[in-house]
Amino acid sequence: MKATEIPQAQKPQPVSQLIPKATLIYLAILLLGETTINYIDRQVVSVLAPTLRDEFHMSNSQYAAILNAFLITYLFFYSFAGWALDRLGFRRGLSLFFTWWSTAGALTSLSTGPFSLGAFRSLIAVGEAGAWPSFAKAAATWVPAEAQALFIGTCNSGSSLGAMITLPLVAGIVYYTGSWRAAFAITGGVGLLWVVVFQIFMRRHPELVDAKHSVHSGQPKKSWTELLSFRQTWAVFFCRFFADPMWYFFLFWIPEFLTRERGMNLTSIGKVAWIPFLAADISNFVSGFVSMRLQKSGWSVNQTRKGLMIIAACLSPIGILAVYTRSIGWTLALISIAIFFWMFWSVSVHTLAGDYCPATEVASVYGIAGTGSTLGTAISTFAVGYYLDLTHSYTNVFIGIGTLMPIAMIVGLFMMGRVEPVQDKASW
Repeated sequence: MKATEIPQAQKPQPVSQLIPKATLIYLAILLLGETTINYIDRQVVSVLAPTLRDEFHMSNSQYAAILNAFLITYLFFYSFAGWALDRLGFRRGLSLFFTWWSTAGALTSLSTGPFSLGAFRSLIAVGEAGAWPSFAKAAATWVPAEAQALFIGTCNSGSSLGAMITLPLVAGIVYYTGSWRAAFAITGGVGLLWVVVFQIFMRRHPELVDAKHSVHSGQPKKSWTELLSFRQTWAVFFCRFFADPMWYFFLFWIPEFLTRERGMNLTSIGKVAWIPFLAADISNFVSGFVSMRLQKSGWSVNQTRKGLMIIAACLSPIGILAVYTRSIGWTLALISIAIFFWMFWSVSVHTLAGDYCPATEVASVYGIAGTGSTLGTAISTFAVGYYLDLTHSYTNVFIGIGTLMPIAMIVGLFMMGRVEPVQDKASW
């Protein structure tokens, strides 16, 4: 035996093979709760937009500026959050970010005008930037490769579940309390309770060792400059830069669209506008399950990711047709179809950081990709608000947003190369 060889009995097992399946299921459920609360806190402003605009006398551009106060801060802190999670570790990092954004969310109830509302939204963004890199890091660290898409799809479904719950939840809180301020205070308080549950769970499962303490810890961590030298990092960046504005358009503007174009009030919006997000929630699980079945049947990671991304990019533009129908039913059905297939894209792209690099670098790469998502969304949100103030028409807005997915597909496939762990002289 060569001196450099490790005897078979001493070779460390992959961390994903050491974690009981039941523990991973509980972790997935807990992180589903994390992302659900994240989106509830994120979307309260969107649901209350008609009320807040009337009380604070805001134009479309001013409302877009409130949204961008969140997005621009999110833009700068997303990459930082990924870097911080790789340094602080999963448990400490996620607890810190969650506590920050929940506190800021509750304090939003103190807003007195557009400026203070935008300032609180900016503070929320600092903490919320750590949510998505955290579950991507957890998946890469502890979940077997063939099940990572399903795990990520489960965690990611909190975005649609949260968006679905927020509409009737906020409408109900306002109805029963008579105050929009109560909606911020209550939803922010729920997040602080989650942090307590999370701490108890992690203390009871010591087998969930952070990646920086695992068998990967001997590998040197790369700086942002080094990470940005890989085209795979930029591939994930641009996949999210071009495609994610579609999701955020529906997330931020559906209540406004239904109010201004379909004549619905907050109560009626709360009764039906959750439907597209139910479709997205179902899609998270379906896309993750399909990905797992394809890989178990012999498809490579490369074939699975690209195949689902192509299907999504070709079918999501169906949502453009929603602006041409006056029927509430058809409007919501077409938006639901668009979001359903967009989520196939999202789940596939969310796995790419883990497909390309080791667990010690996943949160950092994911954070850079999230910066791309937020930059694209901030640009599109400003453009939507400005265009609506000029034309008061959603037609070209729907067309423009709908064509972003095919663009994302073309750019993404050109830059991605083969989806597999990066291997070169400066290997991950």
